[in-house]
Amino acid sequence: MLPPALRILADLARLRTWNRFHREMVGVAKLAGAGWRDVMLANLSYDLVIASLGCSTIALPTKDGPVLARNMDWSPADLLAQASYLLRYHHNGEPRFVSAGWPGSVGVVTGMSRRGFAFALNAVTGPEKTAKTGYPVLLHLRRVVADAHNFDQALAMLRDQRITSPALFTLVGTENHQRVVIERSPTRHALRYAADGEPLLTTNEYRVMFQENNRTPKVPGTRFYDTTCYRYDALCRFFQRWTPDQVADDAKLLYILSDAQVIQDITAQHVIFRPRTQEAGLWVPRLRMLP
Repeated sequence: MLPPALRILADLARLRTWNRFHREMVGVAKLAGAGWRDVMLANLSYDLVIASLGCSTIALPTKDGPVLARNMDWSPADLLAQASYLLRYHHNGEPRFVSAGWPGSVGVVTGMSRRGFAFALNAVTGPEKTAKTGYPVLLHLRRVVADAHNFDQALAMLRDQRITSPALFTLVGTENHQRVVIERSPTRHALRYAADGEPLLTTNEYRVMFQENNRTPKVPGTRFYDTTCYRYDALCRFFQRWTPDQVADDAKLLYILSDAQVIQDITAQHVIFRPRTQEAGLWVPRLRMLP
């Protein structure tokens, strides 16, 4: 669907990432019967079509350690839902990380490392637009989940790297205090933590950065702006009596993620990751299931 003139972006991304992912892109392209540039452009989709994305994310303290639960809202939701898989990556026979994604995806949207952390990406717009010299967001997340040795290193990589587009990263570790939202513009960052024992929630607006500009710019007509406030408020209501000595089972979390005030018409996945136990779950919303 992209104009042919934009194919040059694939070559620029290959140069910007120092060929790190090129062999994988070529391999995927052969399996898909496509060109490697098409595969690269698909993995640049966050930076190219940020206004058609959403997502709601929960970083919850529990008796069994932190839980990352999220709705992945992305168009075209039907096609993405039907192709969704938990992709388990290994190196030299040893498990390295899990990505809630799709066969052929090289970048990562929601990932969990065997080294004790998990993260989710939420879309956002801000006064600082894109940076042509920034690292593509999905491919940077792939670097983080593959390379970071622990929660602190993952936090540093998400905080400090110059990236192409604005983004919100929710990061959790194996202990309840290891929960943080990294609010990012291409060149700036701010960290948002929850009070002890409280849920940490993320939708699609800045809550720390750009306070002088009234947080996230109002962009009427974009899905994530039109729904972000009531999704955030709905999640707050669900967890207003939450205490960290409680257990959050999958059924309870899926009930909340499927609520009419949280789920969207572009919700393609429900994802639940538990870094302490390395439990990973992915579900497709019922309305997206094949007949």
